[in-house]
Amino acid sequence: MPTLNRLFFNLLLPAIVCGGIYTIAAYLWKRYGKRENLQWLITFALGIGYIVGYFGIEGRQGFLPRENINWIFIFTLFAIGSCTYWHLARWRSLISQLIYSIVLPRVLLDAYFRNTWGPLEGKVWWLCLALGILIFCKIVQLSLSALPSNASSPFVYFGISGGTTLILALSGSMRLAQHAGILVALFAAIWILAIVLPRTIKFDIDSNWEVLPISISPVVIILLVCIWLNGYFYAEVPSASAILLAVSPFLAQVGKIPAIQQLKGRKSVFIQVGLIALCVCIAVIIAVFRSGLFGGDAY
Repeated sequence: MPTLNRLFFNLLLPAIVCGGIYTIAAYLWKRYGKRENLQWLITFALGIGYIVGYFGIEGRQGFLPRENINWIFIFTLFAIGSCTYWHLARWRSLISQLIYSIVLPRVLLDAYFRNTWGPLEGKVWWLCLALGILIFCKIVQLSLSALPSNASSPFVYFGISGGTTLILALSGSMRLAQHAGILVALFAAIWILAIVLPRTIKFDIDSNWEVLPISISPVVIILLVCIWLNGYFYAEVPSASAILLAVSPFLAQVGKIPAIQQLKGRKSVFIQVGLIALCVCIAVIIAVFRSGLFGGDAY
């Protein structure tokens, strides 16, 4: 059972750090108007929040990773740096996506490349995974642009992170589940602040403030992909669950259908979020059956 000390350092402290930096960014936006560097500060809040939680779980580490999971820290640092130009330079962001797509599977799955897969099989896996990561990069960016600029975007990734945490726990990897739990705490903090801040510092969040800007994409992509790859190849995450989690943000595109856009009130947002939630729930249900909680492997 997690102790209060672990809960504080693994979940509460990262959320406090992330929420504090996020609140500072919102205040500066309110006072000085739109500034590109403030978008980077939002990304910095998410990335630093995860790093705080990472050290809470893994403790003090040397700079060179000793295990596959330790690479998440290194890649998070690169992702934070990428956010400084992600929304400004299209070609630089595309090159970064290609590099991440190629490097992530090769580094994280080094044991498979050396000990399990043959030369041809390894190349096929590498190509397929690189293409999958590249597609996921596009899905994340499309989802952030398709979802309204309010609390809906952090709520969606709060749900995806929560589904990831449950699936990893059901798949026998509590350590990875704790890492995914950090994301749950971070997105929950941003979601709450997206609701509270407009009432406290009094600014129009819909027209002036992007709760999760496009520049935050590298951190979201790196963290989720690293956790999913470790979960699928080194734990027992069902492939169907992993695929459903990865494609779920794409369902935000239904909001661009003319018939959905014509709906009054927040009905279109409810449809977007509802479809994504349904996809995540199906992924969790598959993991539940796969775990044998109902008296055997019913997958």
